[in-house]
Amino acid sequence: MIFRSVVAIRVLLVDPDTKWLGEASAHLVKNMYEVKAVETGKDAQLSLYNETYFAVVMSFETKNHSASMVLKFIKTNYPSQRVILTFENNKEFEDGNLDLEKLKKMGVHDHLIKPFQLSQIQESLEGHQSIDELLGNITKREGQLDEAEVSLGDDQFTKIKIDDFYSSQSVLFDVYIKLKSDRYVKILHTGDTFTRERIDRYKNEKGVEFLFILNADRRKYIKFTNFVGNKMIMSDKVAGVKKLSLMRMVSEKYLEEVYTHGLRPQVVDQGREVCQNMFNMVEKQKDLYALLRTYQDFDPNSFSHCYLVMLFSSLIIKQFDWQSKVTIEAAAMACLFHDIGKMKLPPEFKELRTADMSPQQLELYKTHPTLGTEVVEGNRLLANSVKQIILQHHENHDGTGFPNNVRGSKIFTLASIVHLADDFAHDLVDNKQAPVVALKALLGNPERIVHYNSKIVENFIKVFANPDLIKNQDATVLPSNSRVVNTKKVS
Repeated sequence: MIFRSVVAIRVLLVDPDTKWLGEASAHLVKNMYEVKAVETGKDAQLSLYNETYFAVVMSFETKNHSASMVLKFIKTNYPSQRVILTFENNKEFEDGNLDLEKLKKMGVHDHLIKPFQLSQIQESLEGHQSIDELLGNITKREGQLDEAEVSLGDDQFTKIKIDDFYSSQSVLFDVYIKLKSDRYVKILHTGDTFTRERIDRYKNEKGVEFLFILNADRRKYIKFTNFVGNKMIMSDKVAGVKKLSLMRMVSEKYLEEVYTHGLRPQVVDQGREVCQNMFNMVEKQKDLYALLRTYQDFDPNSFSHCYLVMLFSSLIIKQFDWQSKVTIEAAAMACLFHDIGKMKLPPEFKELRTADMSPQQLELYKTHPTLGTEVVEGNRLLANSVKQIILQHHENHDGTGFPNNVRGSKIFTLASIVHLADDFAHDLVDNKQAPVVALKALLGNPERIVHYNSKIVENFIKVFANPDLIKNQDATVLPSNSRVVNTKKVS
Protein backbone atom coordinates (compact mmCIF):
# COMPACT_ATOMS: atom_id res chain seq x y z
CA MET A 1 0.00 0.00 0.00
CA ILE A 2 1.52 3.33 -1.09
CA PHE A 3 0.66 6.38 1.03
CA ARG A 4 0.98 9.96 -0.12
CA SER A 5 1.92 12.83 2.17
CA VAL A 6 -0.64 15.13 3.78
CA VAL A 7 -0.38 18.91 3.87
CA ALA A 8 -1.66 19.70 7.37
CA ILE A 9 -4.03 22.65 7.80
CA ARG A 10 -2.94 25.01 10.58
CA VAL A 11 -5.46 26.07 13.23
CA LEU A 12 -5.12 28.45 16.18
CA LEU A 13 -7.15 27.46 19.26
CA VAL A 14 -7.81 30.12 21.90
CA ASP A 15 -9.58 29.16 25.15
CA PRO A 16 -8.97 29.84 28.87
CA ASP A 17 -10.13 26.30 29.74
CA THR A 18 -6.88 24.34 29.56
CA LYS A 19 -8.60 20.96 29.85
CA TRP A 20 -10.88 21.67 26.91
CA LEU A 21 -7.97 23.19 25.00
CA GLY A 22 -5.96 19.98 25.37
CA GLU A 23 -8.85 17.74 24.32
CA ALA A 24 -9.69 19.85 21.28
CA SER A 25 -6.03 20.03 20.23
CA ALA A 26 -5.64 16.26 20.50
CA HIS A 27 -8.78 15.65 18.43
CA LEU A 28 -7.68 17.97 15.61
CA VAL A 29 -4.11 16.65 15.55
CA LYS A 30 -5.50 13.12 15.32
CA ASN A 31 -7.48 14.27 12.26
CA MET A 32 -4.41 15.64 10.50
CA TYR A 33 -4.55 19.30 11.57
CA GLU A 34 -1.57 21.25 12.83
CA VAL A 35 -2.62 23.07 16.02
CA LYS A 36 -1.29 25.99 18.05
CA ALA A 37 -3.14 26.30 21.38
CA VAL A 38 -3.06 29.44 23.57
CA GLU A 39 -5.06 30.54 26.62
CA THR A 40 -5.14 34.35 26.29
CA GLY A 41 -6.09 36.92 23.69
CA LYS A 42 -2.67 38.54 23.96
CA ASP A 43 -0.98 35.27 23.01
CA ALA A 44 -3.50 34.83 20.20
CA GLN A 45 -2.58 38.20 18.69
CA LEU A 46 1.12 37.40 18.99
CA SER A 47 0.58 34.04 17.27
CA LEU A 48 -1.34 35.69 14.43
CA TYR A 49 1.44 38.23 14.02
CA ASN A 50 4.10 35.51 13.73
CA GLU A 51 2.26 32.73 11.89
CA THR A 52 -0.42 32.18 9.24
CA TYR A 53 -3.46 30.09 10.12
CA PHE A 54 -6.29 28.63 8.10
CA ALA A 55 -8.71 29.41 10.94
CA VAL A 56 -8.91 30.73 14.48
CA VAL A 57 -11.20 28.89 16.92
CA MET A 58 -11.63 31.28 19.86
CA SER A 59 -13.72 31.28 23.04
CA PHE A 60 -15.94 34.29 23.72
CA GLU A 61 -14.66 34.04 27.32
CA THR A 62 -11.07 34.79 26.24
CA LYS A 63 -9.30 37.19 28.64
CA ASN A 64 -6.18 39.35 28.41
CA HIS A 65 -7.09 40.53 25.70
CA SER A 66 -10.85 39.94 25.32
CA ALA A 67 -12.38 38.10 22.37
CA SER A 68 -13.83 41.43 21.13
CA MET A 69 -10.36 43.01 21.18
CA VAL A 70 -8.85 40.08 19.30
CA LEU A 71 -11.65 40.22 16.71
CA LYS A 72 -10.98 43.94 16.14
CA PHE A 73 -7.27 43.16 15.78
CA ILE A 74 -8.03 40.44 13.22
CA LYS A 75 -10.51 42.57 11.27
CA THR A 76 -8.01 45.44 11.05
CA ASN A 77 -4.90 43.45 10.21
CA TYR A 78 -6.11 40.13 8.72
CA PRO A 79 -9.60 40.80 7.29
CA SER A 80 -9.72 37.53 5.35
CA GLN A 81 -8.92 35.41 8.43
CA ARG A 82 -11.55 32.73 9.14
CA VAL A 83 -12.83 32.86 12.72
CA ILE A 84 -15.02 30.38 14.61
CA LEU A 85 -16.27 31.73 17.94
CA THR A 86 -17.27 29.37 20.77
CA PHE A 87 -19.63 30.19 23.64
CA GLU A 88 -20.10 28.63 27.07
CA ASN A 89 -23.90 29.01 26.74
CA ASN A 90 -26.65 30.68 24.72
CA LYS A 91 -27.08 33.67 27.06
CA GLU A 92 -25.63 36.33 24.74
CA PHE A 93 -28.15 35.38 22.04
CA GLU A 94 -31.13 35.01 24.39
CA ASP A 95 -30.43 38.45 25.91
CA GLY A 96 -30.27 40.01 22.43
CA ASN A 97 -26.65 41.11 22.77
CA LEU A 98 -25.59 39.06 19.73
CA ASP A 99 -27.15 37.66 16.58
CA LEU A 100 -25.83 36.27 13.30
CA GLU A 101 -25.65 39.73 11.70
CA LYS A 102 -23.62 41.18 14.58
CA LEU A 103 -21.27 38.22 14.51
CA LYS A 104 -20.76 38.66 10.78
CA LYS A 105 -19.91 42.36 11.26
CA MET A 106 -17.39 41.36 13.93
CA GLY A 107 -15.65 39.09 11.42
CA VAL A 108 -17.00 35.79 12.78
CA HIS A 109 -17.65 33.13 10.13
CA ASP A 110 -19.28 30.51 12.36
CA HIS A 111 -20.09 29.90 16.01
CA LEU A 112 -20.54 26.92 18.32
CA ILE A 113 -22.26 26.80 21.71
CA LYS A 114 -20.97 24.40 24.36
CA PRO A 115 -21.41 21.61 25.08
CA PHE A 116 -20.71 20.35 21.56
CA GLN A 117 -18.92 17.36 20.12
CA LEU A 118 -15.31 18.04 19.16
CA SER A 119 -16.15 16.64 15.73
CA GLN A 120 -18.30 19.76 15.21
CA ILE A 121 -15.16 21.90 15.18
CA GLN A 122 -13.83 19.69 12.41
CA GLU A 123 -17.14 19.93 10.51
CA SER A 124 -17.05 23.71 10.75
CA LEU A 125 -13.43 23.86 9.57
CA GLU A 126 -14.20 21.56 6.65
CA GLY A 127 -17.14 23.74 5.70
CA HIS A 128 -14.73 26.62 5.03
CA GLN A 129 -12.25 24.55 3.05
CA SER A 130 -12.09 24.42 -0.71
CA ILE A 131 -12.16 21.07 -2.47
CA ASP A 132 -8.36 21.27 -2.92
CA GLU A 133 -7.90 21.94 0.79
CA LEU A 134 -10.20 19.07 1.76
CA LEU A 135 -8.30 16.71 -0.51
CA GLY A 136 -4.98 17.99 0.80
CA ASN A 137 -5.96 17.20 4.37
CA ILE A 138 -6.54 13.46 3.98
CA THR A 139 -4.06 10.60 4.00
CA LYS A 140 -4.14 9.25 0.46
CA ARG A 141 -3.26 5.72 -0.54
CA GLU A 142 -3.02 3.72 -3.73
CA GLY A 143 -5.79 1.11 -3.71
CA GLN A 144 -8.23 0.37 -0.88
CA LEU A 145 -8.16 -0.90 2.66
CA ASP A 146 -10.11 -4.05 3.48
CA GLU A 147 -13.83 -3.88 4.08
CA ALA A 148 -14.86 -3.55 7.74
CA GLU A 149 -18.18 -4.42 9.33
CA VAL A 150 -19.47 -1.87 11.88
CA SER A 151 -22.42 -1.53 14.26
CA LEU A 152 -23.83 1.99 14.10
CA GLY A 153 -27.36 3.36 14.43
CA ASP A 154 -29.37 3.92 11.24
CA ASP A 155 -29.98 7.51 12.36
CA GLN A 156 -26.26 8.25 11.93
CA PHE A 157 -26.38 7.69 8.14
CA THR A 158 -27.71 9.32 5.01
CA LYS A 159 -28.26 7.26 1.88
CA ILE A 160 -27.38 8.04 -1.73
CA LYS A 161 -28.56 6.16 -4.79
CA ILE A 162 -25.59 4.22 -6.07
CA ASP A 163 -26.01 5.68 -9.57
CA ASP A 164 -25.93 9.21 -8.10
CA PHE A 165 -22.73 8.75 -6.11
CA TYR A 166 -19.74 10.88 -7.12
CA SER A 167 -16.26 10.87 -5.65
CA SER A 168 -12.85 12.39 -6.16
CA GLN A 169 -9.99 10.07 -7.06
CA SER A 170 -9.12 9.96 -3.35
CA VAL A 171 -12.26 9.31 -1.33
CA LEU A 172 -13.11 12.24 0.96
CA PHE A 173 -15.06 10.21 3.54
CA ASP A 174 -15.93 6.66 4.53
CA VAL A 175 -18.55 4.93 2.36
CA TYR A 176 -20.80 2.09 3.56
CA ILE A 177 -23.39 -0.40 2.39
CA LYS A 178 -26.18 -1.55 4.68
CA LEU A 179 -26.51 -5.17 5.79
CA LYS A 180 -29.54 -4.76 8.05
CA SER A 181 -30.83 -2.40 10.70
CA ASP A 182 -27.85 -0.82 12.55
CA ARG A 183 -25.34 -3.05 10.70
CA TYR A 184 -23.10 -1.70 7.92
CA VAL A 185 -19.97 -2.60 5.96
CA LYS A 186 -17.40 0.12 5.27
CA ILE A 187 -16.45 -0.52 1.65
CA LEU A 188 -14.34 2.62 1.12
CA HIS A 189 -12.13 4.34 3.70
CA THR A 190 -11.19 8.01 3.66
CA GLY A 191 -8.17 8.34 1.36
CA ASP A 192 -8.84 5.17 -0.66
CA THR A 193 -8.41 5.37 -4.41
CA PHE A 194 -11.89 5.48 -5.92
CA THR A 195 -12.85 3.43 -8.95
CA ARG A 196 -16.26 3.52 -10.61
CA GLU A 197 -15.82 -0.10 -11.64
CA ARG A 198 -15.70 -1.25 -8.02
CA ILE A 199 -18.90 0.61 -7.15
CA ASP A 200 -20.61 -0.80 -10.23
CA ARG A 201 -19.72 -4.33 -9.10
CA TYR A 202 -21.67 -3.80 -5.88
CA LYS A 203 -24.60 -2.70 -7.99
CA ASN A 204 -24.47 -5.38 -10.68
CA GLU A 205 -23.20 -8.39 -8.73
CA LYS A 206 -24.67 -7.78 -5.27
CA GLY A 207 -27.78 -5.78 -6.15
CA VAL A 208 -26.81 -2.80 -3.99
CA GLU A 209 -29.17 0.15 -4.62
CA PHE A 210 -27.88 2.64 -2.06
CA LEU A 211 -24.57 3.72 -0.58
CA PHE A 212 -24.40 5.34 2.85
CA ILE A 213 -22.25 8.05 4.38
CA LEU A 214 -22.23 9.35 7.94
CA ASN A 215 -24.38 12.41 8.60
CA ALA A 216 -21.23 14.11 9.85
CA ASP A 217 -19.81 13.86 6.32
CA ARG A 218 -22.95 15.03 4.52
CA ARG A 219 -21.92 18.68 4.32
CA LYS A 220 -18.60 17.61 2.84
CA TYR A 221 -20.42 15.50 0.25
CA ILE A 222 -22.69 18.44 -0.64
CA LYS A 223 -19.65 20.68 -1.14
CA PHE A 224 -17.97 18.14 -3.38
CA THR A 225 -21.11 17.40 -5.38
CA ASN A 226 -21.82 21.11 -5.87
CA PHE A 227 -18.28 21.37 -7.25
CA VAL A 228 -18.87 18.41 -9.59
CA GLY A 229 -22.27 19.82 -10.55
CA ASN A 230 -20.78 23.13 -11.61
CA LYS A 231 -18.27 21.35 -13.85
CA MET A 232 -20.94 19.11 -15.36
CA ILE A 233 -23.45 21.91 -15.96
CA MET A 234 -20.87 24.04 -17.76
CA SER A 235 -19.88 21.12 -20.01
CA ASP A 236 -21.64 20.46 -23.32
CA LYS A 237 -20.41 16.87 -23.24
CA VAL A 238 -22.57 15.80 -20.27
CA ALA A 239 -26.13 14.72 -20.99
CA GLY A 240 -28.83 17.06 -19.71
CA VAL A 241 -30.66 14.26 -17.92
CA LYS A 242 -27.51 13.51 -15.90
CA LYS A 243 -27.30 17.15 -14.84
CA LEU A 244 -30.94 17.09 -13.73
CA SER A 245 -30.31 13.92 -11.73
CA LEU A 246 -27.27 15.41 -9.98
CA MET A 247 -29.16 18.60 -9.08
CA ARG A 248 -31.99 16.54 -7.63
CA MET A 249 -29.63 14.49 -5.49
CA VAL A 250 -27.58 17.40 -4.13
CA SER A 251 -30.77 19.38 -3.38
CA GLU A 252 -32.15 16.46 -1.38
CA LYS A 253 -28.92 16.03 0.62
CA TYR A 254 -28.79 19.77 1.22
CA LEU A 255 -32.32 19.82 2.63
CA GLU A 256 -31.49 16.89 4.89
CA GLU A 257 -28.65 19.01 6.26
CA VAL A 258 -30.96 22.00 6.80
CA TYR A 259 -33.57 19.92 8.61
CA THR A 260 -30.85 18.37 10.80
CA HIS A 261 -28.64 21.36 11.65
CA GLY A 262 -30.81 24.37 10.83
CA LEU A 263 -29.88 27.49 8.87
CA ARG A 264 -26.33 28.02 10.10
CA PRO A 265 -24.23 30.45 8.02
CA GLN A 266 -22.23 27.70 6.32
CA VAL A 267 -25.42 25.80 5.52
CA VAL A 268 -26.95 28.89 3.92
CA ASP A 269 -23.77 29.39 1.88
CA GLN A 270 -24.04 25.84 0.54
CA GLY A 271 -27.64 26.59 -0.41
CA ARG A 272 -26.44 29.53 -2.47
CA GLU A 273 -24.10 27.18 -4.33
CA VAL A 274 -27.03 24.87 -5.08
CA CYS A 275 -29.05 27.84 -6.37
CA GLN A 276 -26.15 29.11 -8.49
CA ASN A 277 -25.87 25.69 -10.11
CA MET A 278 -29.61 25.69 -10.77
CA PHE A 279 -29.33 29.10 -12.46
CA ASN A 280 -26.39 27.93 -14.58
CA MET A 281 -28.31 24.86 -15.70
CA VAL A 282 -31.39 26.87 -16.65
CA GLU A 283 -29.18 29.40 -18.42
CA LYS A 284 -26.97 26.98 -20.34
CA GLN A 285 -29.00 23.82 -21.03
CA LYS A 286 -30.93 24.94 -24.11
CA ASP A 287 -32.75 21.62 -24.59
CA LEU A 288 -34.34 21.54 -21.14
CA TYR A 289 -37.77 22.08 -22.68
CA ALA A 290 -37.41 18.73 -24.49
CA LEU A 291 -35.99 16.88 -21.49
CA LEU A 292 -38.83 18.05 -19.26
CA ARG A 293 -41.61 16.81 -21.51
CA THR A 294 -41.02 13.25 -20.28
CA TYR A 295 -38.99 13.92 -17.10
CA GLN A 296 -39.85 11.48 -14.30
CA ASP A 297 -36.69 11.34 -12.13
CA PHE A 298 -38.25 12.08 -8.76
CA ASP A 299 -39.14 10.35 -5.50
CA PRO A 300 -42.30 10.83 -3.42
CA ASN A 301 -40.53 12.56 -0.54
CA SER A 302 -40.49 16.14 0.68
CA PHE A 303 -36.86 16.77 -0.30
CA SER A 304 -37.36 15.62 -3.88
CA HIS A 305 -40.49 17.78 -3.97
CA CYS A 306 -38.50 20.91 -3.04
CA TYR A 307 -36.09 20.18 -5.88
CA LEU A 308 -38.94 19.94 -8.40
CA VAL A 309 -40.41 23.22 -7.15
CA MET A 310 -37.00 24.88 -7.50
CA LEU A 311 -36.53 23.49 -11.01
CA PHE A 312 -39.91 24.53 -12.40
CA SER A 313 -39.92 27.92 -10.63
CA SER A 314 -36.51 28.74 -12.10
CA LEU A 315 -37.67 27.78 -15.56
CA ILE A 316 -40.85 29.86 -15.32
CA ILE A 317 -38.91 32.95 -14.18
CA LYS A 318 -36.54 32.42 -17.11
CA GLN A 319 -39.44 33.14 -19.51
CA PHE A 320 -40.03 36.68 -18.19
CA ASP A 321 -38.24 39.70 -19.68
CA TRP A 322 -37.36 40.93 -16.16
CA GLN A 323 -35.63 37.71 -15.15
CA SER A 324 -32.08 37.90 -13.80
CA LYS A 325 -29.50 35.77 -12.04
CA VAL A 326 -30.31 37.42 -8.71
CA THR A 327 -34.05 36.84 -9.14
CA ILE A 328 -33.73 33.19 -10.10
CA GLU A 329 -31.28 32.42 -7.30
CA ALA A 330 -33.46 34.17 -4.69
CA ALA A 331 -36.53 32.23 -5.82
CA ALA A 332 -34.53 29.00 -5.88
CA MET A 333 -33.44 29.59 -2.28
CA ALA A 334 -37.06 30.18 -1.26
CA CYS A 335 -38.09 26.96 -3.01
CA LEU A 336 -35.59 25.00 -0.96
CA PHE A 337 -37.11 26.43 2.24
CA HIS A 338 -40.74 26.96 1.25
CA ASP A 339 -42.03 24.10 3.42
CA ILE A 340 -39.64 24.62 6.34
CA GLY A 341 -42.61 25.58 8.53
CA LYS A 342 -43.62 21.91 8.52
CA MET A 343 -40.73 21.38 10.96
CA LYS A 344 -43.03 22.88 13.59
CA LEU A 345 -45.92 20.55 12.74
CA PRO A 346 -46.33 16.99 14.09
CA PRO A 347 -44.05 14.49 12.26
CA GLU A 348 -46.88 12.86 10.28
CA PHE A 349 -47.38 16.08 8.28
CA LYS A 350 -44.02 15.65 6.55
CA GLU A 351 -45.39 13.12 4.05
CA LEU A 352 -49.18 13.47 4.59
CA ARG A 353 -51.16 14.51 1.50
CA THR A 354 -53.77 17.24 1.92
CA ALA A 355 -56.40 14.93 0.39
CA ASP A 356 -55.87 12.52 3.27
CA MET A 357 -56.05 15.11 6.06
CA SER A 358 -58.94 15.51 8.49
CA PRO A 359 -60.54 18.99 8.71
CA GLN A 360 -58.57 19.64 11.91
CA GLN A 361 -55.31 18.52 10.32
CA LEU A 362 -55.98 20.67 7.25
CA GLU A 363 -56.43 23.79 9.38
CA LEU A 364 -53.16 23.08 11.16
CA TYR A 365 -51.44 22.41 7.82
CA LYS A 366 -52.54 25.84 6.56
CA THR A 367 -50.41 27.47 9.25
CA HIS A 368 -47.11 26.16 7.83
CA PRO A 369 -46.34 29.23 5.64
CA THR A 370 -46.66 31.46 8.72
CA LEU A 371 -44.62 29.02 10.79
CA GLY A 372 -41.98 28.91 8.05
CA THR A 373 -41.72 32.69 8.10
CA GLU A 374 -41.16 32.53 11.86
CA VAL A 375 -38.35 29.99 11.38
CA VAL A 376 -36.43 32.23 8.96
CA GLU A 377 -37.49 35.67 10.24
CA GLY A 378 -34.45 36.26 12.41
CA ASN A 379 -32.01 34.96 9.80
CA ARG A 380 -30.53 38.02 8.15
CA LEU A 381 -28.56 35.87 5.73
CA LEU A 382 -31.81 35.31 3.81
CA ALA A 383 -33.26 38.12 1.70
CA ASN A 384 -36.69 39.55 2.51
CA SER A 385 -37.90 38.31 -0.87
CA VAL A 386 -37.14 34.75 0.23
CA LYS A 387 -39.19 35.24 3.40
CA GLN A 388 -42.11 36.75 1.47
CA ILE A 389 -42.20 33.80 -0.92
CA ILE A 390 -42.28 31.39 2.02
CA LEU A 391 -45.23 33.28 3.52
CA GLN A 392 -47.27 33.58 0.31
CA HIS A 393 -46.51 30.37 -1.59
CA HIS A 394 -50.07 29.05 -1.02
CA GLU A 395 -51.97 32.26 -1.81
CA ASN A 396 -54.36 31.90 -4.80
CA HIS A 397 -54.79 34.59 -7.44
CA ASP A 398 -58.55 34.61 -6.79
CA GLY A 399 -58.14 35.13 -3.03
CA THR A 400 -59.06 31.59 -1.95
CA GLY A 401 -55.60 30.58 -0.74
CA PHE A 402 -53.93 30.72 2.66
CA PRO A 403 -52.74 31.82 5.17
CA ASN A 404 -54.06 35.38 4.58
CA ASN A 405 -56.48 35.05 1.63
CA VAL A 406 -54.78 37.83 -0.33
CA ARG A 407 -55.44 38.08 -4.05
CA GLY A 408 -54.11 39.42 -7.35
CA SER A 409 -51.43 42.09 -7.21
CA LYS A 410 -51.18 41.80 -3.43
CA ILE A 411 -49.36 38.52 -3.94
CA PHE A 412 -45.63 38.79 -4.61
CA THR A 413 -45.08 37.67 -8.22
CA LEU A 414 -42.28 35.26 -7.30
CA ALA A 415 -44.55 33.72 -4.65
CA SER A 416 -47.23 33.18 -7.30
CA ILE A 417 -44.66 31.45 -9.51
CA VAL A 418 -43.53 29.19 -6.68
CA HIS A 419 -47.19 28.44 -5.88
CA LEU A 420 -47.83 27.14 -9.41
CA ALA A 421 -44.59 25.14 -9.42
CA ASP A 422 -45.41 23.73 -5.96
CA ASP A 423 -48.87 22.51 -6.99
CA PHE A 424 -47.52 21.13 -10.27
CA ALA A 425 -44.78 19.18 -8.46
CA HIS A 426 -47.44 17.58 -6.28
CA ASP A 427 -49.43 16.66 -9.41
CA LEU A 428 -46.46 14.86 -10.93
CA VAL A 429 -45.83 12.69 -7.89
CA ASP A 430 -49.38 12.16 -6.64
CA ASN A 431 -50.75 11.24 -10.06
CA LYS A 432 -47.55 9.63 -11.41
CA GLN A 433 -47.81 11.69 -14.57
CA ALA A 434 -45.26 12.93 -17.08
CA PRO A 435 -45.00 16.74 -16.99
CA VAL A 436 -46.81 17.41 -20.27
CA VAL A 437 -49.69 15.13 -19.26
CA ALA A 438 -49.95 16.88 -15.88
CA LEU A 439 -49.83 20.30 -17.57
CA LYS A 440 -52.69 19.46 -19.93
CA ALA A 441 -54.76 18.16 -17.01
CA LEU A 442 -54.13 21.39 -15.10
CA LEU A 443 -55.04 23.61 -18.05
CA GLY A 444 -58.22 21.62 -18.60
CA ASN A 445 -59.43 22.11 -15.02
CA PRO A 446 -61.27 25.47 -14.82
CA GLU A 447 -61.75 25.20 -11.04
CA ARG A 448 -57.98 25.03 -10.51
CA ILE A 449 -56.63 27.28 -13.25
CA VAL A 450 -58.28 30.37 -11.68
CA HIS A 451 -55.91 29.96 -8.72
CA TYR A 452 -52.97 31.18 -10.82
CA ASN A 453 -51.93 34.37 -12.55
CA SER A 454 -52.68 33.84 -16.27
CA LYS A 455 -49.38 35.37 -17.41
CA ILE A 456 -47.48 32.97 -15.17
CA VAL A 457 -49.46 30.06 -16.60
CA GLU A 458 -48.62 31.17 -20.14
CA ASN A 459 -44.94 31.36 -19.30
CA PHE A 460 -45.14 27.94 -17.66
CA ILE A 461 -46.42 26.54 -20.95
CA LYS A 462 -43.36 27.99 -22.66
CA VAL A 463 -41.13 25.90 -20.38
CA PHE A 464 -42.11 22.82 -22.40
CA ALA A 465 -41.98 24.45 -25.84
CA ASN A 466 -39.14 25.13 -28.24
CA PRO A 467 -38.51 28.89 -27.88
CA ASP A 468 -37.70 29.20 -31.58
CA LEU A 469 -41.12 27.80 -32.47
CA ILE A 470 -42.79 30.22 -30.07
CA LYS A 471 -40.97 33.08 -31.74
CA ASN A 472 -42.29 31.93 -35.12
CA GLN A 473 -45.85 31.70 -33.76
CA ASP A 474 -46.04 27.98 -34.37
CA ALA A 475 -48.76 27.39 -31.79
CA THR A 476 -48.98 23.69 -32.57
CA VAL A 477 -46.36 23.02 -29.89
CA LEU A 478 -48.63 24.52 -27.21
CA PRO A 479 -51.84 23.23 -25.63
CA SER A 480 -54.88 24.48 -27.53
CA ASN A 481 -56.20 26.67 -24.70
CA SER A 482 -53.01 28.66 -24.20
CA ARG A 483 -53.09 32.39 -24.87
CA VAL A 484 -49.44 32.77 -25.84
CA VAL A 485 -48.92 35.47 -28.45
CA ASN A 486 -45.83 36.53 -30.36
CA THR A 487 -43.12 37.41 -27.86
CA LYS A 488 -39.45 38.24 -27.81
CA LYS A 489 -37.23 35.22 -28.15
CA VAL A 490 -36.83 33.53 -24.81
CA SER A 491 -33.27 34.09 -23.63
